[in-house]
Amino acid sequence: MFRKARIEGEARAFPPHQTFAVGIILSMLAGYLEAHTYILRGGVFCNGQTSNIALMMIHFVRGNFTQALYYPIPILAFFFGIVFAAYLRGHMPNLRWARVEMLILLLEMGLLFVVGFVPQGNGDTPVNILVTFICAVQYEIFRETRGLPYASIFCTGNLRTAAEYFYVFASKRDCLAGATCLRYILVIAAFAVGVFGGAHLSQLWNVKSIWVCCLMLIALMPLMYRRRPD
Repeated sequence: MFRKARIEGEARAFPPHQTFAVGIILSMLAGYLEAHTYILRGGVFCNGQTSNIALMMIHFVRGNFTQALYYPIPILAFFFGIVFAAYLRGHMPNLRWARVEMLILLLEMGLLFVVGFVPQGNGDTPVNILVTFICAVQYEIFRETRGLPYASIFCTGNLRTAAEYFYVFASKRDCLAGATCLRYILVIAAFAVGVFGGAHLSQLWNVKSIWVCCLMLIALMPLMYRRRPD
C-alpha cells in the first residue's frame, strides 16, 4: 500500500533536499504563499488547483463569466511549471558545487523578491502566474522527505498517507509506522502555520509580506549546500 520509512537495521543517507527540516520549511513556505495570493491577489490559490477548478465552475454557474475565465490562468501556470521542472530534472546535470534543487530555490527566491515590488490590482495576474509556476516547480522537484513521498505544497495526499501509517501503528503496534505518521502530521502542521503567518502578515505588510518567503529560502541554503568530492 505504501513504502516503509526505512528498512530495519539499514542505515540510509539521504540527499540534502530530502532532509526533514527542508520538508518542514518548504511546506510552511507553501502555506504562506497560499494565504498571500488568496488574500492579496484576487482570491486565487497558488497551490490548490483542485480548488481553482471548483471555484471556476462555481463562478460559471453563478454567471460570473469574467471571474470564471480568470482561473485557467493559474491552472495553466501550474501545468507548465511541472513541465519546466520535469525538463530541468531530465536535462540539467547537478553541478559540482550545488544540486539542481538548490538552484531552483535560488530562482524561487529571486522571483519572490521581485514579486514584492508589484502593486495590487493590475499586477495580480503576472504575480499569480509567477507564484503558481514557482509552486509547481517546487512540487515536482521536492517529491520526497527522508525517502518518503510527500507533497510540499498541499496537504490532502500527506493526510491520506498519515492516516495509512496511523492504521498500521494502531493495528500492528508498529512504532516505525507511528513515527512516520507523526512526520506527515508535522509537515501538515507546518503548512497550517505557514497559512496562519501568511494571512496575518499579508494584512500587516501588504504585498511586501511575500519577502518573508525569501527569508525562509535563505534559511534553507545551508541545508542544501553540499560540496562534492574531487
